[in-house]
Amino acid sequence: MTLIKPAATIMLARDNQGHLEVLLLKRNKALKFAGGLWVFPGGKIDVSELELAENELEAARMAAVRETREEASLAIPPEQLTFFSHWTTPKIEPRRYATWFFFGSIQDPSLEVRIDDSEVKDHLWINPQNALDQFECGQLAMMPPTYISLQRIRKCKTIESAHRELTRFEPFFILPVLQLESSNMYCLYEGDAGYESGDFRLPGARHRLVGNMLKGNFVFEYNDCESIIPVNGGMHL
Repeated sequence: MTLIKPAATIMLARDNQGHLEVLLLKRNKALKFAGGLWVFPGGKIDVSELELAENELEAARMAAVRETREEASLAIPPEQLTFFSHWTTPKIEPRRYATWFFFGSIQDPSLEVRIDDSEVKDHLWINPQNALDQFECGQLAMMPPTYISLQRIRKCKTIESAHRELTRFEPFFILPVLQLESSNMYCLYEGDAGYESGDFRLPGARHRLVGNMLKGNFVFEYNDCESIIPVNGGMHL
């Protein structure tokens, strides 16, 4: 059985001259997990953090702050972080993580990001919708949890509106069922007709992200499962 390692990440935002931007970091291509992809600052929770904290959520806050400092040289107060989702890597993946996603912000847009140039090779402050557009054009490669998180705040103009959107629902706990066919990827979420069996071909309800892994375009499908809140908060509409 593959060990699931606890991890944490921050979708860090800033207001730059009236425009909402989030920080994305490009991982080193040589890394075995998500090499070359654009991600939020974050990483594994250390054993020492789990020992010091009262629970895993508190340890995740500590880890998210530490990783952001190590990867981007930005200091974020842990009490300022808002937990909004928890993603567990699909069962078919050889490396699995249970990742706590937080939202945080910086008030000074002039703060300099300094990457470690080891695990992280580049950085970018970008508007969420622009990031999604660049992904669709094949310019920014990212994993589904990053895509879904950006999609949730794609219509937001300010830090405050992004925070309101991310707290509109209780935090989501998401375990996707991943299926691959040729270059097509099917990420099935709870409520989808194929979620329990893992068969994306089954007719019925749709709650999934479908993408061509070579072209980089994703389509979010949500039909006939209204009792389940979509993992993107309904922001595909």
